Amino acid sequence: MSRTSTTLVRVFTAASVAALAAISLAACSGDASGSTAGGDCKPAHTFTTITPGELTIASYDYPPATLLEGDGLTGMEGDLITEIAKLECLKLTVSSSGGAGAVIPSVQTQRADLGSGNWLRTKERAKIVYMSAPLWSDPQAIVSTSGITSDELKGKKVGSVAGNLWNDSLQQWLGDDFKIYQDDESVYGDLAAGRIDALVASAASANYRFQDNPIKGATVVAVTPNPNVPQFDAVGQVMWPSSLDNKDLGKALDEDIEKLRADGTITKILEKYGIDPAVGEPGEPNEL
Repeated sequence: MSRTSTTLVRVFTAASVAALAAISLAACSGDASGSTAGGDCKPAHTFTTITPGELTIASYDYPPATLLEGDGLTGMEGDLITEIAKLECLKLTVSSSGGAGAVIPSVQTQRADLGSGNWLRTKERAKIVYMSAPLWSDPQAIVSTSGITSDELKGKKVGSVAGNLWNDSLQQWLGDDFKIYQDDESVYGDLAAGRIDALVASAASANYRFQDNPIKGATVVAVTPNPNVPQFDAVGQVMWPSSLDNKDLGKALDEDIEKLRADGTITKILEKYGIDPAVGEPGEPNEL
């Protein structure tokens, strides 16, 4: 999961180089919106970024939300942030050092402008980062080879990847029958081998994974409310965390997200990755 920092490389024209020089000067006076699309690129908003003319993203591999491919970031979120970078005339810089565990801390310490990787809106995260408008909903699911539901987990061996919101609740409820894994490969491997009976994961992630790596007989069953796991009571909404000290950036992201929802861009991205476009209309923001 840990990878070195990478930068999305662009070929610059002489006009672009001149524009970037102008950006650096503008940044000194507080305007760090930049241009990588030539001197005629006009950003939709004005805000500062850590590096003038660049938008630094902390991310990691979490298909289909984020896919690190060479110097680029694709996946649902990668494709969407690329469209936003175009709107704001910014070059993307992707840092994957430290994996998932480094994303939020990188934003808090302003080593990254925003984080990406299926982060859900929660009350606790609202205290430490600016949470963007919801990108889309992300229903959670029970994955098993026997159709296990949320109410049937007791007495079963259940797995989940580190960092998931429901882990503490499942640990208290299931005790030693619950195991936390460090990555998807390990938890899905144990499910395929029969070492666990079920795992809890993002429905989108599970369905995408099974397109190329199916497990015989595996089903993906949406969670339902369960008093033992409060996190199952509402459908999570994916957001991008950014610094509480840079609300201009956060508000610009909010407006760009809504623009790209209204013009159909988000629907097209979801369909590209085989995700039901209905999740692209998450409703009013909520917090788990």
